[in-house]
Amino acid sequence: MSEISIAIDALLQARLRQLPEVERESARWHTLGERLAELADALADLRAHTTMDAELVAALTLPQLTETQLSVAQAADSFRVIASRFTRATVNIGVSGAARMGKSTLLQSISGLDDNQIPTGHGIPVTAVRSRIFHSPVVRRAELEMHSPESFLATVISPLHAALDLSPVPRTVAEFGRWVYPEVLPDTRDRVLLTRLRELQSALMSYEPLLTGGVRTVPLEEVRPFVAYPTHEEITKEGERVGRAYAAVREARIECAFPHEHVARIGIVDLPGLGEVVADADRRHVAGLRNEVDAVLVVKRSSDTSSYFDETDTAGLGLLEEVRGFVRSTGEFTYLVHNADPDKPHLAENLRGDLLRNVNGGEPDRFFTVFETDVRDPERVGREVLGPLLKRMAEGLPVMDAEVLAGTRTQASSVRDRVRLQLTDLRLALDQVAQRAGVPEEVNDAKAAQLRSAVARRLRGLVAELAAEAHGSMVGPGFGEALEKAYEGVLEWIQDGFGKGADAWREEALTCMITEGHSAAFAGPEFSRIRVEISRRFAALDDFFTARLNAAWNRTAAMLAAECGALFQRNDSRQADSVSSSDDATATPSAHPGRDVLAELAELFARSSQPCPGLASAIDSLLDVRLEYRTLLYPRVRPELAPLNLQVTHPNTGEQMQQVAVPLTAEGAEHLHELFNSLAEQAAFRIKRSLSQEAAVPAAVIHALVEQFEDTLIRSGTSVMEFRRFVRSYRNDLWPAEFKGIDEANSRFARVLRVVQDISDVLDDVLDEEQP
Repeated sequence: MSEISIAIDALLQARLRQLPEVERESARWHTLGERLAELADALADLRAHTTMDAELVAALTLPQLTETQLSVAQAADSFRVIASRFTRATVNIGVSGAARMGKSTLLQSISGLDDNQIPTGHGIPVTAVRSRIFHSPVVRRAELEMHSPESFLATVISPLHAALDLSPVPRTVAEFGRWVYPEVLPDTRDRVLLTRLRELQSALMSYEPLLTGGVRTVPLEEVRPFVAYPTHEEITKEGERVGRAYAAVREARIECAFPHEHVARIGIVDLPGLGEVVADADRRHVAGLRNEVDAVLVVKRSSDTSSYFDETDTAGLGLLEEVRGFVRSTGEFTYLVHNADPDKPHLAENLRGDLLRNVNGGEPDRFFTVFETDVRDPERVGREVLGPLLKRMAEGLPVMDAEVLAGTRTQASSVRDRVRLQLTDLRLALDQVAQRAGVPEEVNDAKAAQLRSAVARRLRGLVAELAAEAHGSMVGPGFGEALEKAYEGVLEWIQDGFGKGADAWREEALTCMITEGHSAAFAGPEFSRIRVEISRRFAALDDFFTARLNAAWNRTAAMLAAECGALFQRNDSRQADSVSSSDDATATPSAHPGRDVLAELAELFARSSQPCPGLASAIDSLLDVRLEYRTLLYPRVRPELAPLNLQVTHPNTGEQMQQVAVPLTAEGAEHLHELFNSLAEQAAFRIKRSLSQEAAVPAAVIHALVEQFEDTLIRSGTSVMEFRRFVRSYRNDLWPAEFKGIDEANSRFARVLRVVQDISDVLDDVLDEEQP
């Protein structure tokens, strides 16, 4: 791979690395457009309300909003177009030039195609359709993007009607076929345009079946009539019956193998029409090419009639300024190709001098780089045009990309500033509305402070109760009863022959000892089974832990429902029930346990019109807790099970010893049963005694849990703000009687405020280069 090819690959990869941020920026502007549309709708809804007087309606009217929406849409589209530029897998070179300058011949020399795909001609324009040509070592075909009837009328017929001042425009293709046009027009240019219109009308049957939209694939050997005007010979022979398939084609994409190196990532864009006498042909052919071509070659031929740069050439360069966009240096984007005829050196010298004096101000390549070559010679074109051009582009394209992105951001920043200015004006108007209609914002804030304080008082009382329980002053009998029940269950299991029946156990022990020749064969596995089972049976304490946790949730829910209970009945008929606590007004909906009430409140926090993520997170953290035997009490239980092992440590010597050695007889099995019973009962008793010392652990955990919840809910950094949001969202549900007189005007006003805030948030994001 050559150095130029490596450099081009590198710059294409560099483009891809910039793509994610450009796509995010485009999405932000698209979101901003959606929010502005929502704002327009919300303002119209608020202005239409009966409480709005004429003065308020006038204050809430933003006459520039529609214009701003259009500017935002254009900004979003600009970033989308840049994303398309950075997504391209090729460096695209546009080839331009007026008819008879050698543009098509240059394209043939670059691409290796011939007159069947890129026709050339003498004296008349030949290329009718814009084509994109790409190098492919294996594929050889043409993909034609076809007009639909609607696009044909809009982009081909309508411009001709407009140029000739013919009104109206045909609404259907059939109507165009029946249209009666003037016989003759006095102006020469108008007569040419009218002739083009008549040609399209008379040849309608040849291309109307092709107006299908979509993409049509044809072999390169058959592509000529789809991209070129008929030849003089074809027109002479067939007259008005000559086919004009090109009229149905919007654009062509051609793939073939280029005969040059450095071309694997190169695309060539043929720009027909420059200088043609066709309605708006120049602009139609360059429309949409900004960020689609990275450089343009303008072909100028030295001939008897064109050995100087005339007004048509100057106009063509001016038109390409639209394609250049934000690229600052014209000379880095537009290059001139002097098509010199080696048989007429004096004409080449004339054009060479004219380009030097009148285009570059007397200094070679001062404004435009000029490549001089014979476009008929592919070898010279590769050496004198393509190679130098690609080298320049490999060096300059990253700079042009940066200029395009910077220019787009600068243009978009002015749009952002205008939106911010309009939001400032709107907020002033909304202040007037807030003072004269609905509930003042300070009332909402006072209600939020009142609610927060009331909830804080109730939760502080609950935390005090739980603290007393955790310190043992109010430890109830629940844990002791649960522990005693678990202990009795273990004893019953032991007395039942460890779940097998005493006789069955002894028989199994004797059989195993006789079979294996020693008692350890039975005792070792049985010790393991008994340890596991005793530990598992004490896990019944989980029911107690679960009940304590549910009770804590119920009590916490009661505290919150005492202040927010009305909110839970807004969409159903649930009745509040009394729930025991230190306060007689703590009620939760009886059909739903505390966990469900808390989960519903968290959902209300999270999904309110002004979300309260901090308050929702506090409840989620409270509910995301488990009290379990294995995590709280395993450390107490496991040491007490140590004697239930075949190998134990001698209490005096510290040496390992086997504590089971009995005769291999029925008496030995009986003795073994007594030993196991004694060891198991002792272990169960020790566990019971040890666990009884942990009665305060669940209470301590629950106290810490609720205290943390209270601290997070009431004193987090966002608590005050989010309580205000909560009240704004649900004030009519929290205090239905007090706010009964507030009508829908407030909700419409709140909607406008929300959208304004959303827009402000989006504005903080757009053009933020530090975002991930």
